Amino acid sequence: MAPESLDFQLLFEALPAPHLVLTPALQVAALNEAMCQLLAQPREAVVGQPALAVLPTHTKSPELDRWQAALQQVVREQTTSRLDALRYELPGQAPATRYAQVLLKPVLTPAGELRYILVRVLDVTAQVQAEQQVQLSHENFSTLARTSHDVLWELDLRTGQLWHNEMFTIVFGYPRTPEYQTSAFWYSCLHPDDRPQINAAMLDMRTGQATDYQLSYRLRRADGSWAEAVDRFHIIRDEEGRGIRALGAVQDATQARATERALHYSLEQFQVLADFIPQLVWVLAPGGQSLYTNQRWIDYTGLPSFHDAEWPALVHPQDRPRAIARWQQAQQTGSNYQCDYRLRSQEGQYRWFLAQARPVLDEAGQVTKWFGTCTDIEAQKQTQQLLEQKDHELQLILGKVPAFIATLLGPQHIVGFINQHFSNLLGGQVRVGQMARQAATMLAGQGLFELLDEAYTSGQTLVEQERGVWVGPAEAQQQRYFDFTIQPLLDAAGHPQGILVFAVEVTERVQARLRLDDLNQELRRQDEILRVMTESLPQITSITLPNGSMEYLSPHWFEYTGQTIDDLPRCWSLALHPDDTAIARQAFEQAIATASPFSVEVRLRRHDGQYRWHLSRSVPSFTVDGQLQCFYGACADVQDQRLLAEELRRSEQQFRFLAESVPAIVWTARPDGGIDYLNSRWTHYTGIAVEQSLQEGWTGLLWPAEQETVHSEFSYSIRTGTELDMESRLLNVRTGQYRWFLHRASPLRDEYGQIQRWFGTTTDIDDYKQVQQRLEEKNAELTRTNQDLDSFVYAVSHDLKQPIHNMAGIFQELIRTAFFRDPDAMKLITMFEKSLHQIDGTIHNLTELVRLQKLRHEQPAEPLNLAQLTEEVLLSIQEQVTSSRALIEVDFAAVPVLLFVRPHLQSVLYNLLSNALKYAAPHRRPRIVLRTLLLEGHPVLEVQDNGLGLDLQRFGGELFQLFRRFHDHVEGAGLGLYLVNRVVQNVGGHIAVDSTVGEGTTFRVSLPASTLPAL
Repeated sequence: MAPESLDFQLLFEALPAPHLVLTPALQVAALNEAMCQLLAQPREAVVGQPALAVLPTHTKSPELDRWQAALQQVVREQTTSRLDALRYELPGQAPATRYAQVLLKPVLTPAGELRYILVRVLDVTAQVQAEQQVQLSHENFSTLARTSHDVLWELDLRTGQLWHNEMFTIVFGYPRTPEYQTSAFWYSCLHPDDRPQINAAMLDMRTGQATDYQLSYRLRRADGSWAEAVDRFHIIRDEEGRGIRALGAVQDATQARATERALHYSLEQFQVLADFIPQLVWVLAPGGQSLYTNQRWIDYTGLPSFHDAEWPALVHPQDRPRAIARWQQAQQTGSNYQCDYRLRSQEGQYRWFLAQARPVLDEAGQVTKWFGTCTDIEAQKQTQQLLEQKDHELQLILGKVPAFIATLLGPQHIVGFINQHFSNLLGGQVRVGQMARQAATMLAGQGLFELLDEAYTSGQTLVEQERGVWVGPAEAQQQRYFDFTIQPLLDAAGHPQGILVFAVEVTERVQARLRLDDLNQELRRQDEILRVMTESLPQITSITLPNGSMEYLSPHWFEYTGQTIDDLPRCWSLALHPDDTAIARQAFEQAIATASPFSVEVRLRRHDGQYRWHLSRSVPSFTVDGQLQCFYGACADVQDQRLLAEELRRSEQQFRFLAESVPAIVWTARPDGGIDYLNSRWTHYTGIAVEQSLQEGWTGLLWPAEQETVHSEFSYSIRTGTELDMESRLLNVRTGQYRWFLHRASPLRDEYGQIQRWFGTTTDIDDYKQVQQRLEEKNAELTRTNQDLDSFVYAVSHDLKQPIHNMAGIFQELIRTAFFRDPDAMKLITMFEKSLHQIDGTIHNLTELVRLQKLRHEQPAEPLNLAQLTEEVLLSIQEQVTSSRALIEVDFAAVPVLLFVRPHLQSVLYNLLSNALKYAAPHRRPRIVLRTLLLEGHPVLEVQDNGLGLDLQRFGGELFQLFRRFHDHVEGAGLGLYLVNRVVQNVGGHIAVDSTVGEGTTFRVSLPASTLPAL
């Protein structure tokens, strides 16, 4: 046999678990020593046997069928099969059920054929029995949970899943739904003051060694009240000592604790009534000297006196510091003394005593002596635990010990006892022995006496909370609120003998709750207003905790970034530009360290991937004790502002460059007129440094006679915000000469119309002024020449009229009397007659031109109704209008009246209309539109036709020249447009022409604002 085969055989024999090998025919081929021991048979007796004949099975169970099905499955499917918790019995031993886990694994040849079946048998009896025990324990625990009056619970320390029995709902009021079955919810209900000890216990539960715990804590009920709980639980730990499960029971100790407090309160209230049963009596002087001790003191302690310096030695060492401290406090304040402690007898035994002392004061309020007693309360101490287990009704009574106590006896409710508070409430007139209805008449008609009757007759305890009761004298009754319990007092046979009434006033609580409801409603309203206002802001608002997590982000964040609520833990890291992350982190960490506001500009990625600049500002909020609570922040998009700022910076640089480049003085001024900038040209023209002029002003450089006028005009512009346009002379201190300058400035306004700055220029116009002066002189000379020329033209035209008329008369007479034999004579006559008419027309037009020129100086302007004047002009050319069938449209709504010299405006209308008719297109009906426009405060007269049109590219420069004509098929002298242009220019206007050959022409006569009549 090869060494490798021997090794495998050794390994097979050494396997601790029982193994055997089956052939595909399900016969035993081999088994190891562990399997031989399990079957209690030698190897020779098993090899070659059928598997089902030797495999371990249970005699009275269907386990044999499971074996057979599993083996057939492995043979058929050639897959591994496993049998869990298979029952079997050991041969040769007393019948005892055991359990095994069987693994059947096929062994295949390289060709994929089944060669062997390897069978492994593991004994899992202990595990199965443990699981059965756990199941039984779980069933027992479930039964206990249903029958127990405690809140039973089970906690998986690994997952935090918490289970409660039904008492959890009964005791604390929370439903047994999944959201309430977690340790996190239980922790949220803990009183804040109890959480530190719970945290320590939870840590020890997971990492400590203890297994049994008991904790006391307060837990908030579903109605908001606090329950005092005693929690006892056991920890189940794994092999490494880690806590994995906790099982416990919670008792509601609220009533028991209330009973303890009530007992203490009752002892104080009924101390005077209990004074008759003291055991040890003693009297001390103010200095601590013993004045008196009774025999019981001597018998018990063996000391003849109760001395201030001796009695502490009798007190148990554990109680001594407390007893001495209380006694010293009572002596210092002159108040009653009370302390329970263990006192040693003369036999050396300790018993519990309640020590009480009251000071006796003189008229001055000074303590003269102390009367004290020590009452044996050993039995009370021993029975204190028993008192906590009283029946439910007694717990209910003692648990609601109120400020008002009374006992009422018999069906007539005779007052057997009433404390002072209750008596005062009812007017102080109630006495023992009175009937309740007679003693407390103010309570009649409020249903209270009926409740007493019901409790007495039914024998049932009645409890009401926040019952409104009217008390006080009839003229000044007040409604006050009480929680009360009416408990029947039963005799040994269970028959009612009387009633015990406990009541506590809760007026302030009710009023506080009502006020709280109003405040909560107002708070909700204010919160809603704040939420709407916050989410209406264009900025992104946020609340950031000191650890950097976001408590709140307004919807604008998610709209801007495209993030979802799942991105909230890392919202900033997702949105911040990588280059701004360090800056933002540093600003936030510094704000945390200094607890101060912070502001930082960062780039945030928009939902489309674009980064935009934002200004993020946050201010800290602090708790009542001054601890940093959170940061309230707002984040505004400042991308446009940054671009504007950058553009403003570039514009400022460009402005400075341009200001220094232009040949004029450039200056800027504040809204109040103070000059805050001058370019270097100022020094060039004035000889004074810019800094000096900015400090001392510029008015000292003005021509003395012009200073007042210039200052007045400048102040007017600054005050009214109108543009500045004025001229003045400035001194050049280097040359001592004044030069003329033109000052112009315009205000820069914001979106609200407020002036932010003035921008102005001061231009040297001294040369222009000199040229203007010479031009005025030339204009005056030209005017005189024109006047002479007009006079000459007028004289010539006047002198030529008569000879022309004579020539026309002679020519007509010649035609009438002469006889012409030449056949071309009539053609010559026609040509001569036409030339004669042309000469006459030219002379007439020259006369008209001179006449209009004279009228400009002789006849004043007047308001003219354009519609009426146009109607007069059309009447004068009615024959042309009728013969051409022209359509004429008029619209003077924009400017119905013009201030003009009547003949001049009439000439403009006449020439423009007659030209439109004269140069109409021969194959379409003439259409002429006259209208007025008002553009930027200036009137415009527009005449549009659909006539022949003009080639402005060829003739535009000659359009208004004298005697210039562009069409020869009609008569004309070329004076009409010249006259129109001259009239318009004389009033300061101008004419614009649009024309297309074959489509028509539009004349736009733009006139100055002075032609508009005053309103």
